[in-house]
Amino acid sequence: MVRRIVLAALGAALGLSLSGCVFQPVDKLYALPVLPQEYRDLQNTIDATMSELGAEYATINYGSNTSTIQLLDMDGDGEQETAAVFLRVTSAEEKPMRVCLFRQGENQTYRQSAMLSGEGTSINSVAYEDLTGDGCRELIVSWQLSAGVHTLAAYNFNGSGANELMNTTYNEGYTTADLDQDGSKELIVFQQDTTGDGYNLAEYYDYQSSVMVLASSAPLSDGLRDVIRAETGLLSDGRAGVYVTLDIENGWLTDVLLLGPDGLVNVTRDDESGVSLATCWSNTEASTGDINSDGVPEIPRPQALVPLDPESSAPAQHLIYWQQIDSNGKSATSAITYHSFTDGWYLALPNGWDINNITVAREDSLSGRGERAVAFYYWPDREEGEPEKFLTIYRLTGSNRVSRSKQPGRTVLYSDSTTIYCASLDPKVWDCGLDESELNQRFKPITAAWSSR
Repeated sequence: MVRRIVLAALGAALGLSLSGCVFQPVDKLYALPVLPQEYRDLQNTIDATMSELGAEYATINYGSNTSTIQLLDMDGDGEQETAAVFLRVTSAEEKPMRVCLFRQGENQTYRQSAMLSGEGTSINSVAYEDLTGDGCRELIVSWQLSAGVHTLAAYNFNGSGANELMNTTYNEGYTTADLDQDGSKELIVFQQDTTGDGYNLAEYYDYQSSVMVLASSAPLSDGLRDVIRAETGLLSDGRAGVYVTLDIENGWLTDVLLLGPDGLVNVTRDDESGVSLATCWSNTEASTGDINSDGVPEIPRPQALVPLDPESSAPAQHLIYWQQIDSNGKSATSAITYHSFTDGWYLALPNGWDINNITVAREDSLSGRGERAVAFYYWPDREEGEPEKFLTIYRLTGSNRVSRSKQPGRTVLYSDSTTIYCASLDPKVWDCGLDESELNQRFKPITAAWSSR
């Protein structure tokens, strides 16, 4: 990821400066730290440009590049020679948005090398990728025209300024991927059909003859309400693919795209139904991701467990069967987990655990004291046998959480500044394939999922 220095925000540096100035004069306590001369010169150049244009800093809505001033290494030499600044001209009726690029010269001063103008109300997102294969990165800008409607443009730069490689309107999202494995990235743009006359589409733009051209397209699943996320990754047989998670009426699904001999292909979409049936899911907050860290993303397929108490109104419990997809669209289970989103953890299950021999129930009677729990029961004979508890995982909070984690039979799995997760395991009930060490390795806290528009 490109390291960005935000010249407009100096709070962190200010905090560091205060640590050694207890006995300094009062007026110096509130002085900002002095920046190197080259950054002061850059700020002066930016200020002059803003004054000339009558501009203010513009916000960037989404993505990992949201700073209003970004220092960049565009030519891949390891030096951050370019500053990108995002502005709004307050008096402009047409194309009020600006991206100003300033390049550092031999004397370490910056001069304006390009200015891009865009229509709309804001800048939706910004990315920097090598689209042409020359080792230098291009600028990709999504200009927001209105709610849900954007213009996507890509630019490369030479000594005479900027050259526009593409410009298209879209209403869902986009991502970059090297599907043809040539060392440069392509753009995949997602379009929702709003007329009812055609398909939802993924459009594939590749660099050809000095521009990004629409080389092919593939249908996305019918019933698309929103593209939630898109990520690149390998398929189970080693092909490069794009995993596109869609919000549909009854839940979510993942379309898997790859580049075939005739262009972009959706390998999971069923032609008869119009959707990727094998990758639909609901009843879980889990989403497509590399759950077992083998480099191949998996798609969640929850399966309901038989409830411990059929009369209970508690929500159904599920195991998640994680599916890997190959380049023919065929799926295979690579991992099975139980996810407790309520308590913020999941457990990767060993072989032998499935919906036919276990069930799960919550035990929250002590939640008022900072103790919530999930209990696992061995229950292979649903007609005559009784379920037997063999594992309980606790979430402990509160001032006495450490002492409660040390109760007999409990072992700590994970802790942070506010919470301790621990477990009690009874191997006499069932040889479930876990000991304390294995249980510790298979227990994971749930972290926030990456998403982007």
